[in-house]
Amino acid sequence: MKSLKIALLGFVALTLMACSFTVNVPSVDTGISNTLEISEPALTGVDNNEVIIEMGAGTLGISSGASNLIEGTVKYNVQDWKPDITRSSSRITLSQNNSSNVGIPTGNIQNDWLLKFGNDPIDLTINAGAYEGKLDLSGLSITNLQISDGASKSTIQFDSLNPVAMDELSYKTGASDVELLGLGNANTEKIYFDSGVGSYTLDFSGDIQNDIYVRIQSGMSDMTIIIPDNARASVEFTSGLSNIDANGTWTISGTTYECGTTGPLITINLDMAVGNVQLKQE
Repeated sequence: MKSLKIALLGFVALTLMACSFTVNVPSVDTGISNTLEISEPALTGVDNNEVIIEMGAGTLGISSGASNLIEGTVKYNVQDWKPDITRSSSRITLSQNNSSNVGIPTGNIQNDWLLKFGNDPIDLTINAGAYEGKLDLSGLSITNLQISDGASKSTIQFDSLNPVAMDELSYKTGASDVELLGLGNANTEKIYFDSGVGSYTLDFSGDIQNDIYVRIQSGMSDMTIIIPDNARASVEFTSGLSNIDANGTWTISGTTYECGTTGPLITINLDMAVGNVQLKQE
């Protein structure tokens, strides 16, 4: 009886494989380039302005220098991808609701976001698809930062000290190439980084104000961690790795690597499936 059931299942599978299927893949119509001008004043009666950016595949640039809370442009050539701007008493959302539609473009897709922020404190959330990003957050007053994206190539940098304390910095990404530079200037005590397959750099240089706890979870990756000479570090590996290359003065005890003698302590818990890690003391 068991052999008969297996034979019947095999027959059904072969019959299905012999059938021909027609799949209609929708197209994404590209047209003339449109520009959405953005100029949003700060919210009133709030300590922090919650800002949410939701975009699909494209490019994203963020910098300082706005007179209002948010200024900038979004250039797009897919009509359905025109972003919506919504305001509530506590939140401003820039959302591209239809940008995740699957289809074959009829031409080259344009979806370029160029935004500037002012001096008001912001709680910033970015949800993006496959994009290329240049996020210069230097000098912005960020109280909380949460970034989630798909396959991306992005650089997030803090060239100067965040004027306000940041509650938490969280970054979740797929198969990507990501650089987080000047994390010591982020002025936060908690950093969470989750990634898939890719190449990642976490540079903790900057004016570190307090001890920092960092949790890193990653798949098969190349990971570079840079510790400045004005800080101490304790890096604990909680899973098997193919290679660990430590440059500088490190002491090793089991799966824990430590460096530095003075300054704030950066405690890093690194859980990686497999890959290469470079520890650099600079």
